[in-house]
Amino acid sequence: MRSQKDFFLGLGLGLIFAAFVWIVTSLGPVDDAKIITKAKELGMIFPKDLGEPQPVVANTDANNVPNEEIANKNISSLTPEKPLKLLNFTIKPGTSAKAVANDLKKAGIIADSNLFIDEITKMQLTDKIKAKSYNFDLTNGPLDIYLVIREITK
Repeated sequence: MRSQKDFFLGLGLGLIFAAFVWIVTSLGPVDDAKIITKAKELGMIFPKDLGEPQPVVANTDANNVPNEEIANKNISSLTPEKPLKLLNFTIKPGTSAKAVANDLKKAGIIADSNLFIDEITKMQLTDKIKAKSYNFDLTNGPLDIYLVIREITK
């Protein structure tokens, strides 16, 4: 009786061990090509597959301008550029942070002087303001206060 029990116990353990070895070997490393193929099947689009963005040209008077002329135009010549609005701003030695904030607001560099004071105080940078001349690009309106703080305290 004992030998039959030992036989089935050995057979069961052998089958479990064989199944474990089969599972481990079948889960081996997957190559990149298979992963990419599966990703594309699921709808993933890679940036290199998109190609270069093509300019869209709107022609309001299609009768007067040949298509070849439109196709050969440089896209930058079709869009009006905003003129750069550079502003030179000078901080004099000994100027307080509050005075600097008010001057930045008056010059249009920042939108809110109180917010500027609050943030530069929280950052403990009121003593780090450098007295010198700065150039700010106001082409798109007032700047983010954090950019201004970084610029005047570095």
